[in-house]
Amino acid sequence: MNSAIFDPPDGAPLHAPLPGGSILQAFSAAERLRAGARAGTLGQPLRGKNLALLLRPDSSGAEIAALRRAAQDMGARVAELRFAAPEEPAVPGRDDIRTLGRVLGRMYDAVDCGQLPPDAARAVEQDAAIPVYRGLSLDDHPARALADLMTLREHRSPLGASIVFLGDPTTARGRYFVAAAREAQFEVRIADRGQSARDEAAFLVDAMRSPRWSLMASACAIDEARRAENHRSVMQAVLLDTIGKG
Repeated sequence: MNSAIFDPPDGAPLHAPLPGGSILQAFSAAERLRAGARAGTLGQPLRGKNLALLLRPDSSGAEIAALRRAAQDMGARVAELRFAAPEEPAVPGRDDIRTLGRVLGRMYDAVDCGQLPPDAARAVEQDAAIPVYRGLSLDDHPARALADLMTLREHRSPLGASIVFLGDPTTARGRYFVAAAREAQFEVRIADRGQSARDEAAFLVDAMRSPRWSLMASACAIDEARRAENHRSVMQAVLLDTIGKG
């Protein structure tokens, strides 16, 4: 990947916080794309680009529908490829996954491997020589955390607004969200289900029912349509930043 703004280095894909300036830069890029989509002036900045989505053979494709739309709305061509990663280690001299990576690198501008096992995704990335996303549209990808923070930030929140995080902050997704929220100048408090730390907080993030977290503001649910729109815009910013420059 060529964008440290959206995808942390491979050694710590979800754990390391992003620099605050990078988070604001991500918000700004996503906001510009969203405004263009609303005004009908987004254009086709990814016209001529090809994105491959690697799917399990039994996948319905529903998990990547949002990513497909995000890319197609900017003019990219999207191909869904069914691939079963081998369960056994590859025999010497015959590494099907790395061969796949080389083929994908010749045919596509980027590939999403979110449905592949981590080892298989790393093998594809090693030989593809193109941007490889680890489930860009999935809930545990940093793009989702940034989109949720963008949504909270736009909800009439003053600088330093407080967030009560209800759930386990030690998971990869929880640690990333909390770190990114603090870098974005939110005050974050961790609470358990039985605690009432929410009383004076501007927002509640309920992460108890993974993978679908709930966002609340002043005891009211955040608009899911806005949340989905922001998620699409953040994904588009990732795509534009990584494959739209060539």
